[in-house]
Amino acid sequence: MQRPLNRALAVAAALALAAATTAQAQVGLTSNTATVTLNATKSSTLTVTPTTATATLASITDNSNVNNFTNVGLTTAWNLTAGTSVNLIGWFATPASALANGTAVIPSSNVEGGINGGGFTAFTGGAVGGVGVAGGSLQLFNQAVAAANFLGTRTDQLNVRLNLVGFPTTSAGLYTGTLNVQAVVQ
Repeated sequence: MQRPLNRALAVAAALALAAATTAQAQVGLTSNTATVTLNATKSSTLTVTPTTATATLASITDNSNVNNFTNVGLTTAWNLTAGTSVNLIGWFATPASALANGTAVIPSSNVEGGINGGGFTAFTGGAVGGVGVAGGSLQLFNQAVAAANFLGTRTDQLNVRLNLVGFPTTSAGLYTGTLNVQAVVQ
C-alpha cells in the first residue's frame, strides 16, 4: 500500500508544483495596449449684454436734438473659430414707429445712436449680415478679428437721442419703443 500512496503523493506534489509554476509564470503578464481617441468641441459664442434693459429720457423737448436718453453699457464678447469682423447693430423692428404713444409715433429716422460719446447717426440703414431691418438699422461698431483675437471682449457706452428738429410737435404722454442690439460675425 505504500507504493500507491507514494505514487499518489508524488503525483499530487507534481501537480502542486506545476500549478505554482504556472501561477508564477503569469505574474507580470500584460495585455495589448488599447487606445481611445478623445474629441471635445467648444462651440463658438457671440453675446451682447447690456448693463440695464431700460434707457430713459425724462422730458421730450420739441424742435430740439438735445433729447438724450440715459446711456447703456454694452459688453460684446466673442469666442470664434473664423470670421474677419464682429459687428454690433442697433435696429427697430418697425422703423415707421420706433417709439409710440398711442397713435402718436416717432420714426427711427428721428432716433439717433452712437457709442462712446462719438457722433450721432439716425437709425435709417439696412441690415448688416442679416441683422436688422431696412430703414431702421444702425451699425454701432465694426471690430476686426483674426486668429490672434478670435477670443475677445469689448465694453461700450450706447448713446441714444431723439432729434426732433423740424419734427411736428409731439403729443404729451409716454413714448415707448424697443431698440434691438445684436452682434454678427462676418
